[in-house]
Amino acid sequence: MNERQIGAKVSLAVKYRPKCWEDVTEQSVVKDILENQVRTKTVQSAYLFTGPSGTGKTTSARIFANMINDGKGNPIEVDAASNSGVDNIRQIIEDAKRKPLDAEYKIFIVDECHSLSDSSWQALLKTLEEPPKFTIFIFCTTNPEKIPATILSRVQRYNFQKISNEGIVDRLNMILEKESEEIDNLSCKLNWEQDALEFISKVSSGGMRDAITLLDKCLSLSHDVTLENVLKTIGSEDYSTFITFLSALEGKVKVSAVRIIENVYNAGKDVKQFMKDFAKFILEVEKYALYKNFDYISLPNTLENELEQLIDDSLFDIMDFVVSLNNQIKWENDARTLIELSILIYCGKE
Repeated sequence: MNERQIGAKVSLAVKYRPKCWEDVTEQSVVKDILENQVRTKTVQSAYLFTGPSGTGKTTSARIFANMINDGKGNPIEVDAASNSGVDNIRQIIEDAKRKPLDAEYKIFIVDECHSLSDSSWQALLKTLEEPPKFTIFIFCTTNPEKIPATILSRVQRYNFQKISNEGIVDRLNMILEKESEEIDNLSCKLNWEQDALEFISKVSSGGMRDAITLLDKCLSLSHDVTLENVLKTIGSEDYSTFITFLSALEGKVKVSAVRIIENVYNAGKDVKQFMKDFAKFILEVEKYALYKNFDYISLPNTLENELEQLIDDSLFDIMDFVVSLNNQIKWENDARTLIELSILIYCGKE
């Protein structure tokens, strides 16, 4: 049993969800504009928050709603993914006509709004054109291209950017420091390495929620947040295996390449998933060869020497081979056999 004990069983993503603008990582332009609108009483009737997952759209909508109503009442949150039908929207429209009892504004936060049907948007259109003076809609989406143009022209849109690696690492450090303080008396010290946090930030692709969730999972494995444990947590094959496999393909050493597939299979792992992950690894090697900068790739900088040795003129051919092979094994029941045969054919070419 893991020695780590931290009060109630609440995920770190929920526990450390920002409650005020100061806690929201980056997005400074959006925060400044919205805060100024509240201060100058120029709040609009409809907003659209767009951007990748985990960049703070819904959290910011909650903070904004709280600021508008000066902490009174609660916004009405609607998950459009499970309430996309026109009947659900008509109920919201009727509710929007009733003046709130406990706050100045009735605020609706509609998450995943791209899931709404066309008929639902049509039903909403008139309300957005002529909204009650006390009603505000905040729509949140990762797919703004799915929002009808008639709606886009009637909302004030704000784009949330991916969070920088530095911003994610700073937040993870803060969380770990606070968690360490809480368990100080439990003789279970948390230890973490900066390269592990930097790697978490890279694989999270600018999403704070994904980064914190991955950290949480890593802490469930061990109170030592190391690069090795992060790799175990995400279920990624050890990079040394990918390096050996790529080296074997570059040198067309068929025995070594086939043996790696056998080892993956005998270990009870999914060879299809291995090949998918290997394709991603090759892409990262290609990107390293292009940029020579770890800021642009999702690999730890501890692999620099190995990556330098992997840069080869055959990389593009190997990538083409692996992509083609992944397409072939997608629906194949005996993927291992097809992979090994393909390796033998590829390595047998002059």
